[in-house]
Amino acid sequence: MLRGRGTALEGAGKSSNPVGYEHTQVGKEYWVNMPQMENASGKPLTVLSGKIVHVPAGLRIAAYRVVSDGAGPHPTGVTPVGVTDDHALAHKRSSFRIPAHTLSHLYYEARIKVTGTVHGDLTNCRYEYRQGSTTHHEDIGCDTRIRLGKPVDG
Repeated sequence: MLRGRGTALEGAGKSSNPVGYEHTQVGKEYWVNMPQMENASGKPLTVLSGKIVHVPAGLRIAAYRVVSDGAGPHPTGVTPVGVTDDHALAHKRSSFRIPAHTLSHLYYEARIKVTGTVHGDLTNCRYEYRQGSTTHHEDIGCDTRIRLGKPVDG
């Protein structure tokens, strides 16, 4: 199987829209939404994995999962683990298919653990996908600023 840099993922997540959350606590975990993907090519593809490439000191990736945006708009931002029903929209598979010229209703979330003072932002989301017999990787801009602060009451 050949590997190369891909160009099929476009649209909603191609440009980076910075998101911030300034209420994190050391030792706590949070879900960070990764960009929604659109298959801009004329052929279907299967997304195999997604990850955040740059994780600054003070944060650690604990896990990734695939979730659905349901019938609503794609959420952006950071949510404390356990605040909502974490498993309501989660999917059991880590890969999924996107038809040609289609915006996916599935996307990845990263479970982030705060380990200390955060020194930088989470940036650069990388997706690996298969189209035909070729596996590609493609970066989509993502920028999430997480900082320590007073917890949100709730």
